[in-house]
Amino acid sequence: MNRTVKVRQRVRRHPVAKMYYRLRTRRDTPRQRALAVFMGVVVGCTPLYGLHIFMCLALARLTNVNGITTYLAAFVNNPLTAPLIFYLSLGTGHWLFMGEWPRLSWDEARAAGMWHLGRHIVVGSLIIGLVLGVVCAALVYWVSKPPREETPAQQLVESTARRYLDTGIFNWEFVRGKLTYDPLYLGLLKENMLPRQGRLLDLGCGRGQLLALLGAATGMHARGIWQPEWPAPPANLTLAGVDMHARHVGVAREVLADRAELRTENLATYQPPPCETVTLLDVLFYMSPSAQQQLIARVHAALAPGGLLLIREPDMAAGARFTVTRLAEAFYGLCRGRFKQRYHYRAAAEWTHLLADAGFSAKPRPMSAGTPFANVLIEARKRQTL
Repeated sequence: MNRTVKVRQRVRRHPVAKMYYRLRTRRDTPRQRALAVFMGVVVGCTPLYGLHIFMCLALARLTNVNGITTYLAAFVNNPLTAPLIFYLSLGTGHWLFMGEWPRLSWDEARAAGMWHLGRHIVVGSLIIGLVLGVVCAALVYWVSKPPREETPAQQLVESTARRYLDTGIFNWEFVRGKLTYDPLYLGLLKENMLPRQGRLLDLGCGRGQLLALLGAATGMHARGIWQPEWPAPPANLTLAGVDMHARHVGVAREVLADRAELRTENLATYQPPPCETVTLLDVLFYMSPSAQQQLIARVHAALAPGGLLLIREPDMAAGARFTVTRLAEAFYGLCRGRFKQRYHYRAAAEWTHLLADAGFSAKPRPMSAGTPFANVLIEARKRQTL
């Protein structure tokens, strides 16, 4: 049974996952986006709290628009705007039925009665929703652009991420976002940074997204689908990955099957086998300074002469961008419940000197384009022995 069939069967067994996947991968036209926003705003202005999500999803299904967009538009009515929307709805409905703007008082409300008061609010909310919905939909239509045809690079991201759909929507979303918004992964292919052959060992491989990307790239290129200006991807690499989190390695194993050798190991003590390329991407700053040096020394011993070590780390000398990076990492650690995690950052120049002392020729390059972060990629070659 091929993987496409397996993915479809998995999604069919999970209706919520199926709905989420369909909504997240839609390529809506400006008209569809505007209609979704219009309906969401109208629903959001109604006083039917608790039913908004069901109304939005039902309307979206009937009109074939994105339910997530529709429901998000309903949040036009939120704790900050609700008092104003309620006041305008009541006033509009009262003016429509009674010919005057209401005087807000408990006595007036009791005299009107719940039926008349509710009728004024419901009718007024529909009028306010229609007016506000037309305005918001017009703005969305004006700023929206028609969906563009997917480039081969985008197809590569989607193809790689789709392999993770079998392991759960979260893993699919994580990998899809990582490959889309992190310039590192596609940058390795675009800039031709990886060797054509040999053993590539990804230390701290996580869910194996780099290894999965390389496998998907090889397959796409073999089918004649490839980004025109990019060099051909490496087709003869032997892939391996190591991570200390057994759950992440389990996800990677399910995705990569026998296409990569995967192990669960503690990098603080792990002895890498002989290889030609090692990647340490966003790993070392989680380790103590002494553990960083020891791991780099073990990697140096494992690499063949002229072998490549790629390190991606935040640059501590990058000023405000480093502050943003450090805060983001701290927040990410808290979200994962790692309250005792300590971070040990270095400046790019310090990494270069440390690698030179360890027997590498190293040069850093920026690797945070399109993001507010201070990441650098350090390309280190093991010096040839004379």
